[in-house]
Amino acid sequence: MKYRYLIFCLLTFLQAEDMTLLAPDGSTVFIHRDEYGVPHVVADNQNAVSFGQGFAEAQDRLFQMDLNRRGSLGRLSELYGDLTLNMDKDIRRLGYTKSEYDEMFAELEIDVREAFSSYAAGVNTYVDSMTANPSKYKPIDYAFLEFEPWEVHHSLAFAVYFCRLFGMFGGQELTRLTELQDNGWNWFDENLPVNDTTCTTTLVDEGRAMQQDWSYSGMIIPDHIAQEVADHREAIRAFAEENGLIFKLGSFAAAISSTSSANGNAMILGCPQMGGPNYNETSRTMEIELQCPDFHVGGLSIPGFPGVVIGHSEYLGWTNTSGVSDNVDVYIDSTQSPNFDDGYWHNGEWLQFEVITDTIYTYAGYEIFTHYRTIHGPVFSAYMPANQVYSYKMTFWKKELGSADYIFNAMKATSLEEFEDEIRLAAMSFNYIAVDQNGNIGYWHGGLFQDRSDGVHPYLPHKGDGTEEWGGFIAFEDLPQGDNSTLGYFTNYNNKPATWWNNGDIGPWINGISLCDRNDLITNYIGSLNGVTLDDVKNIPFAINDHGTYQQALELTGTGVIDFNINPPGQSGFTSLNGTQSSHMHDQWPLHDAWEFKDQLFGETVVQVAQDIMPVNFKLHAPYPNPFNPVTNIKFSLNRNARIQIDIIDITGRVVDNLVDNEYDAGKHTIPWITYSVPSGVYFVRLSSFDITETKKILLLK
Repeated sequence: MKYRYLIFCLLTFLQAEDMTLLAPDGSTVFIHRDEYGVPHVVADNQNAVSFGQGFAEAQDRLFQMDLNRRGSLGRLSELYGDLTLNMDKDIRRLGYTKSEYDEMFAELEIDVREAFSSYAAGVNTYVDSMTANPSKYKPIDYAFLEFEPWEVHHSLAFAVYFCRLFGMFGGQELTRLTELQDNGWNWFDENLPVNDTTCTTTLVDEGRAMQQDWSYSGMIIPDHIAQEVADHREAIRAFAEENGLIFKLGSFAAAISSTSSANGNAMILGCPQMGGPNYNETSRTMEIELQCPDFHVGGLSIPGFPGVVIGHSEYLGWTNTSGVSDNVDVYIDSTQSPNFDDGYWHNGEWLQFEVITDTIYTYAGYEIFTHYRTIHGPVFSAYMPANQVYSYKMTFWKKELGSADYIFNAMKATSLEEFEDEIRLAAMSFNYIAVDQNGNIGYWHGGLFQDRSDGVHPYLPHKGDGTEEWGGFIAFEDLPQGDNSTLGYFTNYNNKPATWWNNGDIGPWINGISLCDRNDLITNYIGSLNGVTLDDVKNIPFAINDHGTYQQALELTGTGVIDFNINPPGQSGFTSLNGTQSSHMHDQWPLHDAWEFKDQLFGETVVQVAQDIMPVNFKLHAPYPNPFNPVTNIKFSLNRNARIQIDIIDITGRVVDNLVDNEYDAGKHTIPWITYSVPSGVYFVRLSSFDITETKKILLLK
């Protein structure tokens, strides 16, 4: 069959956009579109629902996904030529090779690996539909551009790109060092304190920062090096903002516990800011609902990788903001000569650079790009007249994809305790805020941070000769976290988590209405209320005069969830080959413009779809998994009540097992085949009923 998993039924009794898909394992996936075009996906297993998510997001955002994929792989120059060559080099320089992505993928939990694979299959199935019916499914962006099949490592690269964009901070030691060189220590200590105790914090505490004597080796650099690095960062951000890529702004959030709410229910507001929204561009985020036996969640997704990042289940509501805590340090390594050929000095010997050679293609040709790594990390700049190279050492190196494990396990969590256990898996700097059905709230400042036992001043570079190596990481239990029982609420605007928490080299928690004290805008508003209602929570963006790229406001009632959200400037970015825009391109903009929310419709339409649809034919689906050991699932669909016989046959035609010989009602059914006593080999599953016989081949590997 030319196409991977063709759509086998387009429902006629629902909206034209509702559809039924056949997942790779033979199970059925239902996608219902509500009045705003939001996909509500239901399936009977996690892999199938991830497949449906991939299909639905490709249907709405294929070019956006393609653009983000190219950006995260360092391949934008294939579209933009020399304009993005430096951006592609930066991504390649600081990123991972294909083999490293494979290694990181192998370390993910097996159900997460399967979800990523199923998501990619869903994207490619939409592309097959686009090829089969271009007038209906092909976006105008691909009128003269081919879509490269989606691979798992594309989602992995974008997940890393996203995690770093919103959870990677620090690495500005060269700028801080030039400020020290230009102004002296007195100015430096006064204007860049390691801990500014005057800043607003999310946690109410009486703690004080540990007093420590900091050291610095005395290395100096030319001022222009730091300026070049800063200019490069700003150019990349400006391009992302102007061309529809995700870029970093800020985020704000609030959680209200039972003690501060008017009716004793917990409430939460999540307003991530990822660029925009602007009326004439596609939102960087999507809204989606996913339902299967393993989880039932709804909220914000990022087209390009599976799962719900910010949202709620039947048990919890959660959101997060960027943590803005230092997790990147700069090392200055000394070379033996004014080039990379003779190595760099570390622990009394000359070490060779790790050399990586990439080919970056443009629409006009290609360029060979060679970049380097030291024992500390990727080299991002150099000043060879002084035999200096500058490397980033990251606390999260090759650990970013732990956030994927976190996302999938958090969607399955049924309590704040289980949710907290999953935050441990995420290495990036984020604030996590969650509420439960019992009126409780929780806050965690998560991520990996070095414990500063090396004694090097947090604002200044480390010397790379081996004398200033890191000690360890701060234990999760010692990071800022709590339930704010004193206040009964949490607020966060990317601000400082706790009084005793050190700034690191970033220096944003200082001066004016900035990350230091803009959180006061939210706390002053909540503090003025006498018993907070959900309407009050929904009014926070208006009260502080700031919008999120996506916004959710939830109340957990103890038995259910009252949910409101908005995703301006619309759900879909699809424009057909004849230039017709999706009807959902701008339909949420009026709500955004009027500071209003809409009902999320969680658990309403998708359940009805699942109940109404019966199989339209009599079918034996492909067993899954296949190859397998020791269990595979035999799935079949009946459009009427029937007597069914299922036999397992070896390559000689001998029946080795009879699984079924019974009456079954119309509907979908699954029968496992357990093979502990059966040898490896090729077998056939044969389903028989009256005059119908179907056979599927399976491979048992022991």
